[in-house]
Amino acid sequence: MKVLLTGSTGFIGSRLLRALNAAGHEVVCPVRRASKRETHAPGIHLIELDFAKATRAADWQAALAGVDVVINAVGILQERGPQQFETLHYLAPCALFQAAKEAGVRRVIQISALGADAQAESAYHLSKKAADDCLAGLDVDAAIVQPSLVFAPGGASARMFTFMAGLPVIPLPGRGDQRVQPVHREDLAAGVMALVEGAPVTSSDRRVPFVGPAPMTLREFYGRLRLALGKGRARFLSIPAPIIAASASAGSHVPGILLDKDTWGMLQRGNTGDPTALTALIGHPPRAVAAFFD
Repeated sequence: MKVLLTGSTGFIGSRLLRALNAAGHEVVCPVRRASKRETHAPGIHLIELDFAKATRAADWQAALAGVDVVINAVGILQERGPQQFETLHYLAPCALFQAAKEAGVRRVIQISALGADAQAESAYHLSKKAADDCLAGLDVDAAIVQPSLVFAPGGASARMFTFMAGLPVIPLPGRGDQRVQPVHREDLAAGVMALVEGAPVTSSDRRVPFVGPAPMTLREFYGRLRLALGKGRARFLSIPAPIIAASASAGSHVPGILLDKDTWGMLQRGNTGDPTALTALIGHPPRAVAAFFD
């Protein structure tokens, strides 16, 4: 098949690109400057198209010629300069989705986020939800993948969590009872590949949670991650939530800081879901934290 993949250089998109290429699919990757991203891998075609400026369906028509499946894996956690949630998470994806419908694309797969729902409050979640709603409202076969925290060695959040888990004493926000359900990037990629190959989307609203096998508290996550690292049982230090909130508020003004007002709010809200759909797609339960480094 011919697949158009956006965000092919990102944390999730780069893994999907390798999986698509290994499966023998022809992959079209829009990039801002194709001349600076040369690749010699057969079956991968780079086209010069600035995602942030492709906000009309007409901007995508040429790129979609002969395409069977579209995967949108563009995402940012924080706004920075021209990288704005409204443009990258909503306007450009909606233009792509509309163009895909007009081009007769067989399936559109949107990589969204768990929490992009009616209770969303953060700008990140709200912009993702707006694009999800746009896609769900189109008469096109679609799958809206909503991952929880995605873990893989080398990822920015994984580095942070791994560092914290390796400390002699792990600081926790409050009691550390925030609910998480991290999913490994390999399971996410396997689930998306099943959708590319035509696996059915059974949810009525086309949204599919991609989560780990069971919810846990942040305290439990750190403890299990530390054991997976071979460092023994964890010791914790509770940091009062108001202090974390103040640090997060200050972090909102510092580029590159993972803890800001939005991420703190998302952590407080919790990030859990039903693993049934992902289990069905990949043919086995998603891996537990104990197997994250296997």
